[in-house]
Amino acid sequence: MNLAADNEALRRALRASEQKLIALSDSYPIGVYHCDETGGRTYTNASWQQIFDLPRERALGHAWLSAVHPEDRAEVTHVWQAAVAAARGFDMEFRIVRRDGAVRFVRSRARPVIEGSAAGGFVGALEDITERRENVERLRSSEAFLDRTGRLAGVGGWQVDLLSGSVKWSETTCAIHEVGADYSPTVDDAIAFYKPEAQDVIRAAMQDALRSGKAWDLELPFVSAKGRELWVRAFGEAEYVDGSPVRLVGAFQDISENRKRQKEFERERALRLNSEEHARDLDRLLAERDEMLDVLAHEIRQPLNNASAALQSAEPTLREAGEARALERVSRAQSVLAQVLSSIDNILAVASLLARAGPIDQIDTDIDTMITVAITDLPAGDRLRVRIERLTPTRTASMDMNLMRLAMRNLLSNALKYSPPGTEVVVRVSDSDEPLALVIDVADAGNAIPTEVLPNLFDRGVRGSHAGSAQGHGLGLYIVRRVIELHQGRTEVVRNEAAGVTFRVWLNQSPS
Repeated sequence: MNLAADNEALRRALRASEQKLIALSDSYPIGVYHCDETGGRTYTNASWQQIFDLPRERALGHAWLSAVHPEDRAEVTHVWQAAVAAARGFDMEFRIVRRDGAVRFVRSRARPVIEGSAAGGFVGALEDITERRENVERLRSSEAFLDRTGRLAGVGGWQVDLLSGSVKWSETTCAIHEVGADYSPTVDDAIAFYKPEAQDVIRAAMQDALRSGKAWDLELPFVSAKGRELWVRAFGEAEYVDGSPVRLVGAFQDISENRKRQKEFERERALRLNSEEHARDLDRLLAERDEMLDVLAHEIRQPLNNASAALQSAEPTLREAGEARALERVSRAQSVLAQVLSSIDNILAVASLLARAGPIDQIDTDIDTMITVAITDLPAGDRLRVRIERLTPTRTASMDMNLMRLAMRNLLSNALKYSPPGTEVVVRVSDSDEPLALVIDVADAGNAIPTEVLPNLFDRGVRGSHAGSAQGHGLGLYIVRRVIELHQGRTEVVRNEAAGVTFRVWLNQSPS
């Protein structure tokens, strides 16, 4: 028998076994250590070193104690010494401070290794419990607060003890379920309050929390003990001890009103989107209408202008030839064409004014030019009846030339229509300092406007004396009012007598 060889073989087997044990220990997710009676580490695995943030070369001896939080170090030392003196186990939660200054909560458990009648050191396990402790404290604080107040925005607390199977509800949770404060349900009883389609959802959330520690936060349909249909928000999380789930804790809230408001908001949003779509459709229709108006203006108005020009050029020839009857007919034709052109212009103007959304473009315009162009639009026989009086040296004013020309032509046409044949229509130009405005009066010698017509004189479609003939569309004075409003001004009747009527236009000149 070769004793030396046998001993060597035994030593090799022990070293191999030790290496396997170390390799296995380094793969553990928790820290493993061995220490002597003084607490000095004689072995630590990789997880222990990672938790303490100590490199392998510093992980032996008493260096670990310097990493214990200063406020906990004396108590840890005292409890360890007591465990060594009594040869009993050590189990304690305390804080450590890592090299980067981070504070972590750990749980260290150790048991003495008995060799004969004496302890041969200790073997132990170390676990980082920071996240678990924070979660537990957060949930416990929330539950304690809910228990104290009884309600917090309609939020109740609940707890399921997984060891005993008991379920605890706060007063608010019982109120939401519409059961008495002493109601003591089972887990199945609690789940049965949810609508059938939601019961599998809440069961799956609970199982997932128990398997992986994942919290849940769900909005689910629910029926109270009195049959009221509600929507509730259920929050829950598993609480662990020594790596095993021991309870489920969470919160519970009636969110029916919130859901109702959300539905109303979604309905209003849908209506708004629908309105926006209608607005886009309307914009497309308006664009098509504008195209049609352009066609109307070009395809109809232009030939009429050409016809009017042709008739006007024929007048001198007929006059020289002494064709009185033909000249009279040409004159009547020109008058009819002028009326048709005026009606077309008014219809196009109203369409444009009604569709106008933004402000007008105003530029500094010669006042006399604007009035002269408006007079030129009138039939030849009416132009001579217009007299201009200037009461101000002001030569220019800020305006939209085309719109003001149209407004002036309608005011003049209206005044000429209701004045006795051969009488004058006076255009009086003045200005105002307060407010800063150009003032234009158009005075005729016609009859007074009926009292019942005055309140609605400038409305679209109004007909009657000075408002529009029975055969017309009642657009003339409406166009005047809209044009002046776009200039931030106003239109009014300042004289209404049997001897005549005077319309006044205030054209705002104040800087905007």
